[in-house]
Amino acid sequence: MLGLAFILKGADMMVDGSSDLARKFRISEAVIGLTVVAFGTSLPEFVVSFFSALRGSGDMSVGNIMGSNIFNSLVILGASAFMATVTVSRRALLVDIPLSLLAAVVLSLLCFDTVLHGTPINLLSRTNALVLLFFMGLFMYYNYLLVKRGKSQMTVEQVDKPTWRILLFIAVGIALLVIGGNVLIDSASSIALELGVSEAVIGLTILAAGTSAPELATSVVAARKGKIDMAIGNVVGSNVFNVFFVLGTCGLIRPIVVSDIQPLDVVMFVGGPLLLWLFAALFRRINRWMGAVMVLAYVAYLVVLVRQAVG
Repeated sequence: MLGLAFILKGADMMVDGSSDLARKFRISEAVIGLTVVAFGTSLPEFVVSFFSALRGSGDMSVGNIMGSNIFNSLVILGASAFMATVTVSRRALLVDIPLSLLAAVVLSLLCFDTVLHGTPINLLSRTNALVLLFFMGLFMYYNYLLVKRGKSQMTVEQVDKPTWRILLFIAVGIALLVIGGNVLIDSASSIALELGVSEAVIGLTILAAGTSAPELATSVVAARKGKIDMAIGNVVGSNVFNVFFVLGTCGLIRPIVVSDIQPLDVVMFVGGPLLLWLFAALFRRINRWMGAVMVLAYVAYLVVLVRQAVG
């Protein structure tokens, strides 16, 4: 309960502080969600994947990122849709959500050689990691252009709080999110290891849900407060950071060998953002029944994983 309380309070502080920062510097909340909030809520994934890669647990490292992105795309936006109908902007439809899909496709093409090419092992090499970091650079440049263009188009809304206080508020929120996420991860990992399931399953399920708790809390709080752009931007930005930055950095430090990731995992990894994009393209919004479909798809995936693990 302590970890959950930290996460919820941290999410609330992140949303409020980031919104103040956006208004003070004439930056859209969507851009803040894609960068500051997304990076802050991706820190638990980075910590888990980084240390997993260092000790040679490639399945846990990659499985954590894949599972987190699946959880982000299906559960977080599905849960957000229960709080308020998520209206998808034109830019989110044409750029932001496709970026999340691109991240999934690029990682699948680079890493899952046994599925795509029939090779004995899956390897995320240092060369592949550099490719991921190159895409991360493009993503950051895209956001720089958004900020540059947005400043010339937005009217300034006066914010009385000093910048240092806003940044401190955000920093405390990030700290609470990371602490709360780590408390949940430690507890869940101990239980999972006692059950004797594989590292890939741990990464795809327990660790993924635990490290995605900050994104879940942040997006749900943002949706409840009517900040829809931030709710979507947080999920999309987190998915992009997870793949391009987290795995790019981990793979550059040490090549990652993956052995237990299954074809179904790859299908869900790509299918999550694809389903999100299809709903956005067809209806330009995500309402409760669409959110229910997304959450149920994730539940069905978990059932299959559990049956495979205990079977």
